Amino acid sequence: VAGDGHYDADRDALTDLQELNLTVSNPINGGLSPPDAPHMWEEAILQNENAFLQRINSMLFAKGNRAMIAAQQFLDWRSNPALPSPPLLSTIIGITDPTNNDTDNDQMIDGYEYWFTEWDLDGNQWEMNPLSAADVDFDSDNDSWDCNGDGQIDENESYDNLAEYQSRIYGKYSQRFSVPANLGLMSYARDAVIAYQEEMGMSELDSRGMLYDSFVSKDIMSSERMIRINEAYSDNWNLSLVGISDPTHPDSDGDSMPDGWEFCYSVYTETLPLNSWRWSLNPINPLDVDYDPDADGWYDRTSGDVPAPQGTWESRAFTTSDSNSQIAPGNSPLYFTNILEWQMGTLPISNDTDGDAVQMVRDEANGLTVGYDKSWQLTDGREVYKFGTNPDDDDTDGDMLPDWWEHDNGWNESNDNWTSFLHIKVVWEDFGSTKKPLNVTGFDLSRPNMEWTWATFDPRDSTDATEDPDNDGGWDCSGPSCIYIPYNNFQEFFGNTTLTSAAQVRGSPLLHQGEQITEWWQLRDHLLQIGTANDIYANYFRMYRINASDDLYAHIVSDNDVDYMLLDPSDDVHICRGDWTDDWERRWGSFDRFPNTGQGEFVWGWWHLDINGDNIADGTDPLNYDTDGDWLNDWFEIDDDMVDGVRGNGGSPIRYDDRTTS
Repeated sequence: VAGDGHYDADRDALTDLQELNLTVSNPINGGLSPPDAPHMWEEAILQNENAFLQRINSMLFAKGNRAMIAAQQFLDWRSNPALPSPPLLSTIIGITDPTNNDTDNDQMIDGYEYWFTEWDLDGNQWEMNPLSAADVDFDSDNDSWDCNGDGQIDENESYDNLAEYQSRIYGKYSQRFSVPANLGLMSYARDAVIAYQEEMGMSELDSRGMLYDSFVSKDIMSSERMIRINEAYSDNWNLSLVGISDPTHPDSDGDSMPDGWEFCYSVYTETLPLNSWRWSLNPINPLDVDYDPDADGWYDRTSGDVPAPQGTWESRAFTTSDSNSQIAPGNSPLYFTNILEWQMGTLPISNDTDGDAVQMVRDEANGLTVGYDKSWQLTDGREVYKFGTNPDDDDTDGDMLPDWWEHDNGWNESNDNWTSFLHIKVVWEDFGSTKKPLNVTGFDLSRPNMEWTWATFDPRDSTDATEDPDNDGGWDCSGPSCIYIPYNNFQEFFGNTTLTSAAQVRGSPLLHQGEQITEWWQLRDHLLQIGTANDIYANYFRMYRINASDDLYAHIVSDNDVDYMLLDPSDDVHICRGDWTDDWERRWGSFDRFPNTGQGEFVWGWWHLDINGDNIADGTDPLNYDTDGDWLNDWFEIDDDMVDGVRGNGGSPIRYDDRTTS
């Protein structure tokens, strides 16, 4: 029958004529290849001769009596391969099987490999070869993404040619089971069509047409490739290739987000602002630029809120963007969309890229804790829109005070800034040859007078780390006049009186696990010996008591005493006690026992010192000169404890110490 070679019997996007001509010619697909490039069957023999022979054997003997002559020629040739292959065999030795849409059984149809292959000059091979399965791991457009940032592209991260083809069937193959069973297979194409229908009001036919338009409009090569694909058979694309992501182009849908990055963070989930199920990122759906799958935007803003200046952070320095990029006041939600996540280098399926949204919020009823959950104050979008911090750095200004600690102590919701005017500054009074945080009136020694002062904790400005708003340091009165020794915000967080700033630490020889200390968490782990065999005994911010002889625990008291010399324990109010177990999550028994933190129990009143719920105090209180309430200022208790050079065997700024004198 004349012209029957122009059918596509196996629906692999190749006409039978194109498949039968591969023995003598390489693909005519518009791709680049040198004139001396080997035929595909010749390359297949060199790559894996056994696989090549098995392919021929399977193709011929699957035809039964229809291939008797060719099969016999193949057997004769196998027994004496030094002789030239017989005429019929030499004709079909390099064809793709027109009755099998995947001749080499590599899970990519022959037409996909044919139409999108080129000669790789660096690798000296065909990027895809329908006669060889050795190409399944090849990534023609080099668009794979290092999702976990370890410097390697592993199997689950690779958006190779096979993964790009499989997306036409499964979407993201490794996430195929995240699709609800009632929906069946959810290819990227089907997902994109649904998106066009629901979001743009298009018909299914017009939505499929958008997939075609997106493909051909990328560049001239894509447009010319489409012409070639449909030239021999006008429905080639629609029947066999519609919905693939382009393995020769790093951005198939032209949305400015690389295919590999989209594939990397592609999960099937209910997505904002649609409240509808979608692939969170889809390499062939350009509408996904406006999705917010991790729900990390600023949704509770009011018309009275003042948005943060918009700009970029680079090496912990902020550059303000032009006026067109600034956010006007309003009460509509601000989604932190995929395209913004891409531009800012944040994770589109994690609402907290830098891991600083650790603050916990306690719900109370009648004095009892009824809820304890993350506040999610510092999600990525809120950092950008509301607070102006860097969502990709948990210490935006590099002052070694993490953003969450500065936010917890400094954010003033009433004024939308990081400063508050507080009555917390100690007035020191002369006491003989020294100064004391006491109010001396005749023979009475009461707690010190306080002055009003501005307290600032701005995670965008490192200068406030060396401020001391509560004035709770010490004095050096060894000279002709007393000189004040600050106990600044940096020192409050680390509970340390010798290290005074991030610059000092970074300029010192301090090491953490053999590396120079440059970040806050390294210094904290170093000082508290976290992660070492000795951490439970050396962690001076541990709040829970472990046995009767353990003095390294938290105890905050409001003693209601009016005079330093008069002790009346009868009216003491215990704010936090590491030797008691809080009612919240208590597993057994009464409160007056040591908490079993390993079973999830908490120190009595833990939230007064513990911001993130790990039963470890997050520094001394930078807004209270006497964190534990024992009349001794924080700096003094630490400095006095260090007289013998050992931390933790003396006074503690988070443990109320008996001030009885003899």
